[in-house]
Amino acid sequence: MITQVPLWQHFIFAGLATCGFAIFFNVQPKLLLWTAPIGALGWLVYVLGVFNYENPMIYSFTAAAVISLCSEILARRLKQPAILFVIPGILPLVPGVGLYQTVYSIMFKKYGLAATIGTKSVIVSIGIALGILVVASLSRVFNLYQLKKAFSRNDTARYVDWVNLGKNRTGNQFVLDRDELNEHLNSLNIDTESYKKSDLDKMEKNSSQDVILDKKSKDNNLDLG
Repeated sequence: MITQVPLWQHFIFAGLATCGFAIFFNVQPKLLLWTAPIGALGWLVYVLGVFNYENPMIYSFTAAAVISLCSEILARRLKQPAILFVIPGILPLVPGVGLYQTVYSIMFKKYGLAATIGTKSVIVSIGIALGILVVASLSRVFNLYQLKKAFSRNDTARYVDWVNLGKNRTGNQFVLDRDELNEHLNSLNIDTESYKKSDLDKMEKNSSQDVILDKKSKDNNLDLG
């Protein structure tokens, strides 16, 4: 049945479905125009995979990876958490019909058919999960690389941007306590002893709206904005 519908209809209705899911999850209205095309594109890749491949792992993984990649790119451009685009985007891929048909077949004791449909649904689900996991892992590695690069250059503004992306912070203010700073430095394998104290101090100071606080400073009433 999926192959009997024109591709342009797949794209439009998948976009509408993604937009509906985004509204259900309270995604900001201004992001709907970005969320819908991601889900539509992912579904289009999925349908093209159904046309050309017999293994559901291939096209489910590819479609989820495309959605996750587009979401990571938009997250950086729009300074929003990637999950706002990923969750609505992958929902059209979830094999809900397959799971329903599996249960339906079991109820009517058609165990062979249930096993076939259920196995395919599980494979599709695994492919979706792997597609998201692989791209998210690569994105994290890229974030860590950019953090290390920014720290090595004493580029405070760039460092703040990448930490905000890694922590899914979307506000204008940046607050990082001493423990969190050390955690980032350790994850980047940076030997702070090789840096002068003045260099580290530069990373602890930022513009009037971006401040890194230690625990003692948290007790004081500071104006961050």
